[in-house]
Amino acid sequence: MAITFLGAFLRIYQLGTESVWLDEATTYLMSSNTLSGIYETTKGDVHPPFYYFVVHFFLFAGKSEVLLRFPSMIFGILSIPLLYMLGTRLFSVKEGLISSFLLSISLAHIYYSQEARMYSMMVFLTLGSIFCFYVAIEDKRNSFWFLFVVFTVLNIYTHYFGFFIFPIEILYFISLLFSYEQKKLHFNTERLSQSKVFFASLALILISIIPRIQVFFEQAASRVGGEVTWGVDQAHFVSSTISHFTMSESPSLLYLTFFVIGLVIMLRSSRNQAFLLISWFILPMIVSYYLSDIMPFHPRYLLFILPAYLLIVSRGLTGTSSFILSASKSPKQNGKSLENMQQLLTVIILFIFVLNAVFPIVNYYSSLQKEDWKSVASYIYSVTKEGDVIIPLPGYIAKPFEFYYNNSADGTYIKTSGYSQQELDNMVNGRTSTSFFVLTGDINAANPNGSAVTWLGANAEVVNIITNVYILTPKV
Repeated sequence: MAITFLGAFLRIYQLGTESVWLDEATTYLMSSNTLSGIYETTKGDVHPPFYYFVVHFFLFAGKSEVLLRFPSMIFGILSIPLLYMLGTRLFSVKEGLISSFLLSISLAHIYYSQEARMYSMMVFLTLGSIFCFYVAIEDKRNSFWFLFVVFTVLNIYTHYFGFFIFPIEILYFISLLFSYEQKKLHFNTERLSQSKVFFASLALILISIIPRIQVFFEQAASRVGGEVTWGVDQAHFVSSTISHFTMSESPSLLYLTFFVIGLVIMLRSSRNQAFLLISWFILPMIVSYYLSDIMPFHPRYLLFILPAYLLIVSRGLTGTSSFILSASKSPKQNGKSLENMQQLLTVIILFIFVLNAVFPIVNYYSSLQKEDWKSVASYIYSVTKEGDVIIPLPGYIAKPFEFYYNNSADGTYIKTSGYSQQELDNMVNGRTSTSFFVLTGDINAANPNGSAVTWLGANAEVVNIITNVYILTPKV
């Protein structure tokens, strides 16, 4: 329970302290539509509609950063006890507590639980799908098959990477139908009775996602059809993804050490759990490694494998403390004494994880992490006059800017421009009013040949810089 409160506090603390950024402004614009409008609009978007449906109902209470980010916070908090439940079922209470604690102090999970995007929801739905799937198999409870279907379908309707969990669960179930004993492969007749309900569940899932399959393939084709101008390059894909779990510049050796130990222990003592967790972690990584070479890719797309990573780490941690104490056990120590010492050693190791996390978390809460569009809008209000033109570069950054800026209040105009010399010349030539260019680093992705930045360097001067947002006016 204390773990959940810690996670809740960390996630609530910063919900409204930072301005919305580009993707969050997109969330607001999408979610402000009607439900039918959201569904139709997302056919042309790279994300399915369910997350926007959820945010839509929160926006009934008004327009604010807190309301916009509140669903992400809720799902981030709920993921913590759900990971505890899954870890307890897969291994023991110890692994459940440790993995959920590590999730509660995970800077990546904290960050995306305070961002108005669908990633914390995807983590929650992934955990729900796998937990219900595992309980349905082990306890033979049909009600959990129904919940498995619900979580899986909602996950796919939240993010297209939710498709990854579907084949992983199929592979795991198929693996349970066979066992390898005495150097022979045997068919597990005990699991055969579950096949009907399992494949019936798969049929329900497939039927439920039929309306989105064509959209999925159309979006996939559009994503891989153009030039890759941003995202993680394939050469650094693995290290960048694992680093993103701790929001650091390089992978944490502390986490990686216990991750490797956990893999070894699972492969020796709990192969079914090892197959499930390794598949959950490795298969999305392999496919995404290929995708990163043909489409823009960001490690946040794989946040849903973070729980698998932490479960393996937690298994390595408990296995390490158990091994150390068993190796140093004296004949005078009884079972109770040994258990108490093991718990103490586990707490000490966890304290090292806390020390590893505390400084990044303090830095996160003590400095702005995103562009301060609220301050940008306030500055533009203060320097513009009626008839002035505001030109966002690239044009789509007008979304977060307009979340705070209403140009009807001072009679200015917000116009978009291309990136060629001729197009930019047309924005300023022959005008008696002032043009204000609002520039962010996104210009490097939108205009990779650099023609816009070159033009600005020759024809404009910087009048202000606000959290990496450059405001320029033409040179006199």
